[in-house]
Amino acid sequence: MIEQRQYDVQAAGEMIRGRLASMGMSQVELANRCGEHVQVISAILNGQREIPIPLSVKLDYALELDQGTVAVAQARYLVSKEMQRQNVQDMQSRKRAVLEKIKAAGGFWSYQGIPEHLDDDDIIEAALVHLELEDLPMLLKIWSKSHLKRVWKERLVSQGKRMNILNYILAVKLFGVRHPDHYLIRYAH
Repeated sequence: MIEQRQYDVQAAGEMIRGRLASMGMSQVELANRCGEHVQVISAILNGQREIPIPLSVKLDYALELDQGTVAVAQARYLVSKEMQRQNVQDMQSRKRAVLEKIKAAGGFWSYQGIPEHLDDDDIIEAALVHLELEDLPMLLKIWSKSHLKRVWKERLVSQGKRMNILNYILAVKLFGVRHPDHYLIRYAH
């Protein structure tokens, strides 16, 4: 029997397709073993149809899998997709909160309201310039530290002395640069 953990976040159709290949079994043969139409099996393999529990039991048996393997693979995949969907909504909500803080701090003054369609790097630059130091950790809940640092170096450090005090504070407090003077000179253009 196949170990279930192998298929944790893989779509059930992909898992079944892989198992068919390893067993040298065709879709037609699988359909016959399960008493289903080949179109149903094809739709499952292509992710166009969810698998009802009675069919998942037949698939487990036909594919020589532990009982519940197909149903669990499908459930885990569906849970994973839902978590991704919620994560996207959460990220949008967090970005909105950052935009509101930037606007409240005097950023985006030329916009009437909060701009809706800004590039992530534009949001990061505005946040680094306008937000208080204690607000900056909220950026790390949206973007990686390396992404923030890249934007900082490209957009703020590259401006040289014009942003020197801000860059020095960001280098030490946000990015943990040990020798900020040398670092800022090295990356200023």
